[in-house]
Amino acid sequence: MSVRGWRIWQKNDGGTMEIVVEPPPRRDEVLVIVGNAVYTKDVTSFDDDRRLYKKISDGYGIMGILRITPEDSVLVVVTGVISVGKLKDDADILRVTGTEFIPLNTMAVTGNDVDTRLPSLQRLISSGSFYFSASPSFDLTLSAQRRAEGAGSDFRFFWNRCLHFPLERHSIDPSLWFLKCMCGSVLVRTVYVGHRTARAAIVSRLSCERVGTRFNVRGANDLGAVANFVETEQLLVFEEEEVSFVQIRGSIPLFWDQPGLQVGSHKVKLRAFEASVPAYYRHFYQLRKLYEDVAVVTLLGSKEGERLLGDAFKTQHSKCAPDVPFIAFDYHAEMKSSRENIERLKKQMFPIAERHGYFHSKGGIVVRHQSGAMRTNCLDCLDRTNCVQTLLGLHMLCAQLAGLQIETTNANTFTRIEEVFKDVWQKNGDQCSVIYAGTGALEGKSKLKDASRSIARTIQNNLMDGSKQESFDLFLQGSAVPPVLFDRASNLLPTSLVQGNYYFREYPSAVENLLEQADTLTSPAPLTIFVGTWNVNGGKNMHNVAFRNEAKLSDWIFPHANLVSVSDMDENPDIVAIGVEELVDLNASNIVKASTTNQRLWCEGLRKTLHERAPYVLLGCEQLVGVCLFVFAKAALAPFLKDFSIASVKTGMGGATGNKGSVGLRLVVHSTSIVFVCSHFAAGQNEIRDRNEDYATAMKKLQFSGGRTIDSHDVIFWFGDFNYRISMGGEEVKRAVRSNQIDLIVGGDQLTVQKQAGMTFVGFEEGPLNFAPTYKYDTFSDDYDTSEKCRTPAWTDRVLWRETNWRGGMNKVQLRAYGRCELKTSDHRPVYALFTVDAQAVDWTKAEGVVEDVVGLMGPPDATVICSLVYPRDPMFPAALVDTVLDRVRELGVPVLATNRVDGDLWLFLESGESALAALSMDGISIGQGQELTVRLRTPDWMDTVGPKISAHDPSAITFAGASVDAMGGDGSSLFNFDEDDEEVASTMLRMAPPERPRPPSARSGGTPRMDGGSTPHRVPSGSSLANLDWPSDTSSSFGSISTQSPFEASWTSIPAPVPPPLTTLTALRASPSIPPSIPSRPAPPPPPRAAATVNPFMRQG
Repeated sequence: MSVRGWRIWQKNDGGTMEIVVEPPPRRDEVLVIVGNAVYTKDVTSFDDDRRLYKKISDGYGIMGILRITPEDSVLVVVTGVISVGKLKDDADILRVTGTEFIPLNTMAVTGNDVDTRLPSLQRLISSGSFYFSASPSFDLTLSAQRRAEGAGSDFRFFWNRCLHFPLERHSIDPSLWFLKCMCGSVLVRTVYVGHRTARAAIVSRLSCERVGTRFNVRGANDLGAVANFVETEQLLVFEEEEVSFVQIRGSIPLFWDQPGLQVGSHKVKLRAFEASVPAYYRHFYQLRKLYEDVAVVTLLGSKEGERLLGDAFKTQHSKCAPDVPFIAFDYHAEMKSSRENIERLKKQMFPIAERHGYFHSKGGIVVRHQSGAMRTNCLDCLDRTNCVQTLLGLHMLCAQLAGLQIETTNANTFTRIEEVFKDVWQKNGDQCSVIYAGTGALEGKSKLKDASRSIARTIQNNLMDGSKQESFDLFLQGSAVPPVLFDRASNLLPTSLVQGNYYFREYPSAVENLLEQADTLTSPAPLTIFVGTWNVNGGKNMHNVAFRNEAKLSDWIFPHANLVSVSDMDENPDIVAIGVEELVDLNASNIVKASTTNQRLWCEGLRKTLHERAPYVLLGCEQLVGVCLFVFAKAALAPFLKDFSIASVKTGMGGATGNKGSVGLRLVVHSTSIVFVCSHFAAGQNEIRDRNEDYATAMKKLQFSGGRTIDSHDVIFWFGDFNYRISMGGEEVKRAVRSNQIDLIVGGDQLTVQKQAGMTFVGFEEGPLNFAPTYKYDTFSDDYDTSEKCRTPAWTDRVLWRETNWRGGMNKVQLRAYGRCELKTSDHRPVYALFTVDAQAVDWTKAEGVVEDVVGLMGPPDATVICSLVYPRDPMFPAALVDTVLDRVRELGVPVLATNRVDGDLWLFLESGESALAALSMDGISIGQGQELTVRLRTPDWMDTVGPKISAHDPSAITFAGASVDAMGGDGSSLFNFDEDDEEVASTMLRMAPPERPRPPSARSGGTPRMDGGSTPHRVPSGSSLANLDWPSDTSSSFGSISTQSPFEASWTSIPAPVPPPLTTLTALRASPSIPPSIPSRPAPPPPPRAAATVNPFMRQG
């Protein structure tokens, strides 16, 4: 492929654009593309009409057809390449350096009308990170061992696979026309062994399962795929022999990211740590399936967020994969202390690598297999990982050369080959780093060079990676189906099936029909959801609740006992979402950098309150200055949750500051997407327009992963301090409240008026306002504001909801209770709402049948029928009858995209499979001079050949030997959800805690002996570790009882919870779980005359 052998021809015929792809000589067919129709025809037929076409491009190969929008597509042509060498005699490896996008419809790819995403995508593909083999028989996505095993293409590294889908849809073998490209690095060198030559190569394959730029994509997704996952193969080819050694790297398989600007420091934010257990299991299950034995080497340090992430990694690994070797080595600290410390790492790594071995084949016969792989990571999986992988690769090089018996040929041969590989490993690190971080790797050799690269990384990652991430997403996913529909389909069926099968990617109507069958595919799974909001006025009085003998948090979160309307509900909600406003004082210092001390204490207090009732896991905790959102879920619900994402938007001072703003958390429960949004809007009696604008800004700018907005969810819960007031006089409002005539003031509520006018919260619902206004009170009093300002009472604190009833039928959300709680430590009263939500659980016994019905109703995806004459008079279908046939087709209301005469047949390429089924009605009609026409489908067996099989994409087949509920929480794992800011302050506050008074044993659950001779109930005691409890034998809260209901869960086996590593966090300050300590607080202020005993606010009171 030394010349551009592929030619692209174009013909415009009456507004219809026809593209012809002509392959290099010695091929007898050309590829024709007309709109969404693709077919092949004889090159001789094209030669007859060549004069009607204009050559518009030529290239070295075709990557495929990329769907830019549902209507527009482009043909991606490779126009520039550089040969990097040959791995086999017929396998020239080429690096892509130039591409051209050929429009297949009417869209423009140049000029003023160009899609703004295309230039950035073109730069990405042409950046020198994509490679392909000149020989179609040499699959660059496979390692040498997997090629020898006869494996098919590895879809993890097959980057342009979705660009092959249009040909698969039309039953055309894509390998004959399109390239198979990988992204990463391929470096090949020739070394001399005496008078003979050997080829030395490093091939690094970047996975496309969870791809992105450095600060945009981190950690794992729900299916266990991790960011920056790279398979690196050290390869030697000598005559007929080949040896290969494979290593892997990848981001830490937890839910984490690095939000905000990252300049100098590296702030790490863990998300839903306890709920990441299923993803962790799936990650290591896949690794073992592909590489057999796996060992982990983590190089995280002890600075900033790395320590937090490293402790979380170690804790999760000890619970989920204790049989997988885990080597922790603080690379920066150890190497700074002494270069000799690397020997300790070698002593741990090398024996494992030697046991795994390497792959060796001779003359096509496998001599030995590699039986495992070393998984190495640091924070970015770049610089430190490069160094350690180089170290391991050079060590195994000795064994590879021994297997080839090369080192015995010449005494200097080994040294020469080693120097070649040292250079190649260094360049491989640079190329991998450029893809993920935008610059070459930091080597530690030149401080000036490393400093310049660090500065370039900071600019690139913070300011320019957004468009690069969008280009990745466009190239890998396309836009053939509207994102909202595609997202809903992915919630119903396994993500790998919807995204990895051409049927749903190429056939938008199939997605629509699938969604119409959603009710057949699912059954209701009722959930109880608690939503609460409270403006805590800076949180400064939070420790005085017990001091003032007020109600405790459980009276707010669990109001069931006093509510007749919810007496038939489950005692404990399945999901608890709590929004806190003014968690810190809204002063200048907190606006610049808010303290997280109150966030930590509130989270621990909420956890303790919840754990007194049932085991809960923290799904997310996010703070934007004073606005903080906490979302918890029952541990037994965790396997049915996926697609967590958190976002925030500032609305203070026109969006410049976070003193006002919104925080949102979205997730999918079974197949129902739910978003929780907590907001604090502009204050002031008359600032109605500002509040409306705050709402509109949040609705527009609050975006979650995958470009999802608030509107794209099935159920929306929006709550917070909206600050809408009552447009009445203060005394008038107070009189109405005192006389319990609340209905008299509802008409003056600004939010109600603005909703009715369509100015804010359009389409949202709210429960009746049958409780007194929640603002503004004198602290620790039942009196409304008695200060000089004497503010008018108002319902500033609200809970609203909206559901997108795209499935039809009855509403899925029912309000069961809406009210307030009498906690008096703030000038606001907390508000709560209790809901039942019918989440839609997929019935996997019906899923296969429903998908088959959809495929059957949609017809053949190639939408092609073949027309023939019963008694043909000519070897070719008569040209005079073509128009007659087309007229009969148009009478059916079926549009024809293209026609092709193939011998005695006329092929009709129609708009859809339904159109093809409709065209069958012409079978047997008479045309022309009484000639009978037969009509048949091109693919009559499409149901068997193209129907996507759920069983092939079902993650429930993964069986884990893991932990039960213990793996989902406890051991202070909630602390991993916080930044490391203010840890010293928080620790000091913990040390100042008074001891908790003993509690009597629970009458319902019995007790276990305590050291003091009393008993402790089986419920989680305050301050104790969830993992150290002896749980009751009731399997309703165990994952083992739900291991066959969903493809997003695992089979769980209960094992003893491992002892976590020592953590220098708040957990380290707790006492032994056998005598649970309290969550400490600040010393209580001097008591007023009616003071009670000092007790922590989150403690149960005697």
